[in-house]
Amino acid sequence: MASAPAPIDPRGPRLNQAVLAVSLAVALAVDARWVVPLFAVVLFLGAAFGPRYGPVLRFYATVVRPRLGPPEEWEDPRPPRFSAAVGVVVLVAASGAFAAGAPVVGWILAAIVATLAGLAAASGLCVGCEIWVLLARWRSRPDAAALDGRLPVEPGTAADVVFTTPWCANCGPAVSAIERDGSVVVVVDATERPDLAERYEVRSAPTWLRLDAGGGVVARTVGLRAIRERTRTTV
Repeated sequence: MASAPAPIDPRGPRLNQAVLAVSLAVALAVDARWVVPLFAVVLFLGAAFGPRYGPVLRFYATVVRPRLGPPEEWEDPRPPRFSAAVGVVVLVAASGAFAAGAPVVGWILAAIVATLAGLAAASGLCVGCEIWVLLARWRSRPDAAALDGRLPVEPGTAADVVFTTPWCANCGPAVSAIERDGSVVVVVDATERPDLAERYEVRSAPTWLRLDAGGGVVARTVGLRAIRERTRTTV
């Protein structure tokens, strides 16, 4: 699997999104237009230079995180940074609309950012992150004519297969958990084998499939938390 940057605690970006959503919502309620360019700068610092330079992310790392236990899962930093960069672009456009005397357009753009940030903070569904994943898949998609549609396992044998991606921070720990369970794991990069990902309806990584000798799916487990829970019950 291709190298990826060190994973981050996903609670930091979610706090950042929560602060952004609440701040923009309050600003809209009181028509405090200066808040929009302010948070464009806040997002830019974190997206361009990393969590150390994002004020909210730095606050989480130095004040909040030491008082919490370790996260249950880790996250690749690239999707949230891409999402923040998209937020910067939209907030800059909103600031430009205010400067041009179009406050309605400015607040519509700011409201879009606030809504998506609130959704990500409340549910973990980051639309900008999903866009990054789709773009990464598109960039790395191989020539379909070169694919044979077969898993890299011996014909007629059962197998534990884990679908991963190069940007999946949780895939390595997931594979380790399954191996500790006594299973021999076949790792498949979904970006290199999109035919297999489509065939087995893999939509996220890590996805662990236990296959029978005929290639049928006996069990499917998605996500590091679920994989760890399943391996604990089978050890």
